[in-house]
Amino acid sequence: MIRPRHLVLLLAACPALLAQVSPEQFAAIRKEGLANSKVMAHLDHLVNRIGPRLTGSDNLTVAGEWARDEFKSMGIENAHLEQWGEFAVGFNRGPWFGRMTKPEAMELVCNTNAWTAGTRMPSKGLLLPAPKDAEGLAAMRGKLRGVWLLNPAGSMLGDLTAALEEEGGFGFVTGRVGRPGRDGSVNDLLLTGGRPLVDWDKLPTMPVVQIRADQYQTIQKHLDDGQEVEVEFDIRNHFRKGPIPLYNVIADIPGTEHPEQFVVVGGHLDSWDGATGTTDNGTGTSTTLEAARILMAIGAKPKRTIRFMLWSGEEQGLLGSRAWVQAHKDEMENYSACLVHDGGTNYLSGIAGMVEMRPQLQTVFEPILGLSSEMPFRIRDIEAFTPIGSDHESFTAAGVPGFFWDQAGRANYTHTHHTQYDTYDAAIPEYQKHSSVVIAVGALGIANLPEMLTRENMKVQRGFGGGRRGGGRQLGVMLGDDGVTIGEVTEGSVAAKAGLKAGDKILKIGDTAIASQGDLRRALGGGDAKKSLTYERAGEKKTVEVTFTR
Repeated sequence: MIRPRHLVLLLAACPALLAQVSPEQFAAIRKEGLANSKVMAHLDHLVNRIGPRLTGSDNLTVAGEWARDEFKSMGIENAHLEQWGEFAVGFNRGPWFGRMTKPEAMELVCNTNAWTAGTRMPSKGLLLPAPKDAEGLAAMRGKLRGVWLLNPAGSMLGDLTAALEEEGGFGFVTGRVGRPGRDGSVNDLLLTGGRPLVDWDKLPTMPVVQIRADQYQTIQKHLDDGQEVEVEFDIRNHFRKGPIPLYNVIADIPGTEHPEQFVVVGGHLDSWDGATGTTDNGTGTSTTLEAARILMAIGAKPKRTIRFMLWSGEEQGLLGSRAWVQAHKDEMENYSACLVHDGGTNYLSGIAGMVEMRPQLQTVFEPILGLSSEMPFRIRDIEAFTPIGSDHESFTAAGVPGFFWDQAGRANYTHTHHTQYDTYDAAIPEYQKHSSVVIAVGALGIANLPEMLTRENMKVQRGFGGGRRGGGRQLGVMLGDDGVTIGEVTEGSVAAKAGLKAGDKILKIGDTAIASQGDLRRALGGGDAKKSLTYERAGEKKTVEVTFTR
């Protein structure tokens, strides 16, 4: 057997071995992927015909069956659904709208979180400030029928809900603070989230409607001026009694020499349902499908099996990929690599691996280096695989090199990520085509390596729970366009426990000054579980200690 270190020397000495994808194969992949592309057709059907794909929704089930059938139509006969778990209660979102009718007419940009209650009919009524304490609630008793309450305090939510149910009130309205933009102003983004821990016997009954930050400010001004505010919402959220089975989609192009060894290519099929789930992650789903189509169309015969995987439950914590890896943990030594596209529609601009992997990666991606001068590609050396927050981490945790593509381009991922703007028009066709070619070449090239991708000196930073696009998940925050200003703090998160709030600007973590998302990710990528964090709020600098669970 050729050892990894010997392989490196051999590759360097023998340029003839530098073609894991032959010039003829690359030319065929390029032509099929650019001239005959179906990637936007895949995306169109997924996000416009099927729509959003919340884990546990009917749409996700339909999307999984559709994706399986698409793989089969390409000639991948083994394509199938593999169940990884179930949810006790399903959730489907119907249409919704909101408006202010007094003192002025205004359509309200609004949403609710998943797994929360909707209305049963158009519900028009006065909007009143929610009482802040028991005394205030007592004073409002008998006046809650047909009203909406604005900005309920978390400590009062249970009592207020009971009072609204008893008297026939409609629900709650909150101001959704958007992510700060580069100029520090609050933009117009509405984020969608939610928790699937719902009991069928204790379903939520009162809707909590979130409205855009600027519109909330307008309404608050009317109330401060003593004007009567009337609003109307119609929000059709529906629960479905479970158990709801949950699946991953799997399709293999069998290897010709080492069919028992695998290269995984994938993305996550599920999405949040505040829009159509285009850039998170319809774009990655469609490039996965397209890479499979390209390789089947050119008659590729990889030495190792290329396994295409579309996971679900990613948005709830990488549930589908983690469950799959756990169920197949004894097989992980046979997995050469995992390539995940989950960074939106910008083109794939590079790949990052251990320095020991560079010679092999160089032979794989040599053709891509000259694919497009306008969309350059580079191979980066890293000291360790660090948490980012996508399904490749399920594989790195099991010792498999898991890659999250570098991406670049003109798209603003923050603008669409989990927001109302995550729709088909956000996708950039030329980037999607280019990325599909990169994925197809990468998959075939790694599958054709003389040896599996080396794991020599492979390091994985563990225990920090992710932080895609700059440490946000690790801290429990959503970040603004500048990558350092907090737009939203998740309840119960590390940031919440430290007292951080929306609008705070992160300046320093430990000894590392933070000027970008990359700085933040590197600062959070290792070291002690307890770190100092300096931030700026209203022009004042403050320092707190944050502690991460290992």
